Amino acid sequence: MSKTVTRGDAHIHVYQGEAAGEAGRMPLVLVHGFASDHVTNWVGPGWIAPLEEAGFAVFAPDMRGHGKSTAFYAPEDYALDEMAADVAAVIEDVSDGPVALMGYSMGGFISATLAAARPDLVSRLVLAGVGENMLRDASRRNGEIAAGLLSEDVPPAGQEVARRFRLFADQTGADKRALAACIRGITKQFTADELGRIAVPTLVIAGETDDVARDPAPLADLVPGAECVIVPRRDHMRAVGDKVTKQEVLAFLAR
Repeated sequence: MSKTVTRGDAHIHVYQGEAAGEAGRMPLVLVHGFASDHVTNWVGPGWIAPLEEAGFAVFAPDMRGHGKSTAFYAPEDYALDEMAADVAAVIEDVSDGPVALMGYSMGGFISATLAAARPDLVSRLVLAGVGENMLRDASRRNGEIAAGLLSEDVPPAGQEVARRFRLFADQTGADKRALAACIRGITKQFTADELGRIAVPTLVIAGETDDVARDPAPLADLVPGAECVIVPRRDHMRAVGDKVTKQEVLAFLAR
């Protein structure tokens, strides 16, 4: 099942799990990572069934520039405040009250932005696939990723992160021009003050060998009361569907 939530010029495609219409379920909104979509990030890695078995009504938007949602081609259209506002519009459409919110990688940046700005919309927060990268100036790295997306040739092995995202975008058939604008637009270095405004129970979780997120502990230290979990022997791509990731997230959401 799916629906479309419109905010300004953006038409956001929202996947709804089969249990979304059942009464008494806690709404859970899943926000995917960069160059991904709801299928690649959540459906394919097997997240929907265990979340529904745990009693959640699952909603997973394709963020602007990704999947079936509207693509834009200017970096300013992908500012984190804009993308967080898209998620807020989805939450207000699917729920009368606050929801559990989980974001992976870019989705973690978006979810943290929303939780800090609109605490009334979030009851519990999972920031996955993120860590020290949220605390660093990523403009240079993101510029390299954008250049790699737009270049005729795949970036060489020496530009591993740019190469990985280019190959991933080629594999999924994504709009690489929209993604290049997106990665330039989401460049942001979070401050302790902003992270300190997150006032809901929070889990920060990332893979042990994740060279994109880096260490999740410094991020968790800045979110009041946040729990931190490191998934053993998993990198940025393989941590998404890992059984430890699922176990830890489900345990946290059940508390």
